[in-house]
Amino acid sequence: MKNILTIMKKEFARFFKDRRLVLGTLILPGLLIFVLYTLIGTAFADGNERYTAKVINPSQQFSVAVGAGGEDAAMTLVTADVSEKEDAIGEIREGSLDLLIVFPENFDGLLAAGETDAPPNVEIYYDSASSSSLSAYGLAVSALDLLEDMASNLFNVNFGAGGDLSTAQEAAASYYAMLLPFLILTFLYSGCMGIAPESIAGEKERGTIATLLVTPVRRGQLVIGKVISLSVLATLSAVSSFIGTFLSLPKLMGGSIADTIGSYSVGQYFALFAVMVTAVLLIVSLISIISSFAKSVKEATSFSVPLMIVVMLVGLSTMLFTVGPSAHAAFLIPIFNCVQVMAEIFSSGFVFVNFLITVLSNLVYIVLLVFLLTKMFNSEKVIFNN
Repeated sequence: MKNILTIMKKEFARFFKDRRLVLGTLILPGLLIFVLYTLIGTAFADGNERYTAKVINPSQQFSVAVGAGGEDAAMTLVTADVSEKEDAIGEIREGSLDLLIVFPENFDGLLAAGETDAPPNVEIYYDSASSSSLSAYGLAVSALDLLEDMASNLFNVNFGAGGDLSTAQEAAASYYAMLLPFLILTFLYSGCMGIAPESIAGEKERGTIATLLVTPVRRGQLVIGKVISLSVLATLSAVSSFIGTFLSLPKLMGGSIADTIGSYSVGQYFALFAVMVTAVLLIVSLISIISSFAKSVKEATSFSVPLMIVVMLVGLSTMLFTVGPSAHAAFLIPIFNCVQVMAEIFSSGFVFVNFLITVLSNLVYIVLLVFLLTKMFNSEKVIFNN
């Protein structure tokens, strides 16, 4: 145990003494992700602003078509008199009003009557130099096009009733379940790739691996010390990126951080952390085995590309399909099981049995990989590339 701790201290010292490595691995990823996602969320929020339109001779059917009156309505309709027409046009020019819509009298009655000799004309006044006014105009025209199509349709679907039955929280959870597992797995792999090849292939390239092998430390202890220390460092990198993502996603989706954090229990956060740790141990062990065959860091990075592609494709699986909670055998597949458990956690469909199968099976795989890596360290042909 003492020798393992010595190896771990050596790896930690090598990492934390390199300020550029600490900055680029632990601090910048999470910070850049937070800033980038927050800026994107702000841009989306600006694009979802509400518009105000004054309406002369208001139409009930138009109000329904444009979605006015609801809590999430994109346009607020204000009834105006014919005598206010010029004043409203002036407000549009000044930028205090987005739109003026003038319907013919009894517009809804004319639509209900069907075809007429002279189709009713709807006047829309807007300012194309104003992005807000132009967007409001596009929204109004789309609603009128819908009404025009309805005039000759035999039936409509979800017009004024029906629709999506999921709550905003359920929709957000579904979004998180598709996106976050992929992002977390990407961050975990990036953290491992930034550290693992340097620790093994880098020492082979510098020739310092021979010094380690002639010490009284057994090869198995050397492997365990390196795997644990590299996993801790990679986890720190992943946690930094995850915090940046988790804090910025509510902004990206127009929600609040407090609501997002409060959506999950302490047990779910613990399960998420446990799955992340086992995923890191798996990835570090795999990259360490690959790095043992390489002569340099560059070569180790090249050898790891196929593994990276597989990991990324597995991460995308939550966007393509989901595994049923009773399909326990699927949770025996390494890496894939981590992604599916994370999807269950974020979708609020956490199943403890699947979590237990994932963690226990991953621990078995980790032990086997560490055993294989120890055998490789005992082979001079592999270590010294003879």
